[in-house]
Amino acid sequence: MNNPTNYIRWLHRSKMIAFFFALVTAFDLIAQNGISENPSKQLKIAFVSYKTGTADIYLMNSDGTDVEQITDTPDKNSFPYQIDHRTIGFIKTDSNNIERKFKVDILTKKEEPLIKDPITQGAKWEVASANKAYVAFVKSNDYSDRELYIYNVKSKEEIKISNKDFTDYKTLSVGFSWSKNGKYLLFMSGPDWFNQYIRVYDVESGNVNTVTERGYMNSGVRWLNDNQTVIANLKIKDESLYELYSVSLSNGKLTQLTEGINLHPDVSPDGEWIVFESQRHDNYGEAYIMRKDGTDQRRLTNNADYNGRCVWFELE
Repeated sequence: MNNPTNYIRWLHRSKMIAFFFALVTAFDLIAQNGISENPSKQLKIAFVSYKTGTADIYLMNSDGTDVEQITDTPDKNSFPYQIDHRTIGFIKTDSNNIERKFKVDILTKKEEPLIKDPITQGAKWEVASANKAYVAFVKSNDYSDRELYIYNVKSKEEIKISNKDFTDYKTLSVGFSWSKNGKYLLFMSGPDWFNQYIRVYDVESGNVNTVTERGYMNSGVRWLNDNQTVIANLKIKDESLYELYSVSLSNGKLTQLTEGINLHPDVSPDGEWIVFESQRHDNYGEAYIMRKDGTDQRRLTNNADYNGRCVWFELE
């Protein structure tokens, strides 16, 4: 270009075009990585509340609005989990303290007993891997005698992960969780309830890796979507409160995310948000969400009664 003015105009226009494409690329990366100001509108939160005098299951938006009561019986209805896009499974405890599995339709509010044959004889608390190739479960006689197994759906083989005769792998805890890629099973076990170690079972190699250097009391472990980081609810007896931690499986490093008695975490399907219950207000419990790094903690419920055992519920 011989004309300096035209060259300057061309250069300015080229910079503007480059800036525009850089901006578009940045927004595209943000979208791909699921970075957003709020959880997806397709996500609701199921939780337990005593606001009517007994435990019932409720649904609400991820910002705490549009709270809807799903169960309404004199029994205690607790421990909700998602079965499908309109069904919640839960445990119903009657006046005789007998527990039974139930399910409820979130649209019709119809409750029915959840009748399902175990995948293998004696199996309890079954959880399938994301690829449906394996099912983790527990066999137990009581709270002091329980073992963790994996069932291979294709070969129909039972694989015993723990052994109560070996102190290192005694399974007094049943808090286990599959990685998003279905290759690893996260669980906690130890010699007693106060010394549970975070461990990971590799389904391909059959090896168990102990992640933490010491044992903890625990109240839930969940994977993030990177298959390398877990969210753990841990406490050291007589030294600390129950708090949520991010745990790196590569080096065992713990990063504390909360303060003030926080319990029972659940990670959103996109891996970006954590819902949990908090007793930081000196009451029975309130529902909270936060980002996976512990930032942007938001209170969702606010009443004098218990609100907790929160889980994500994904709509169609």
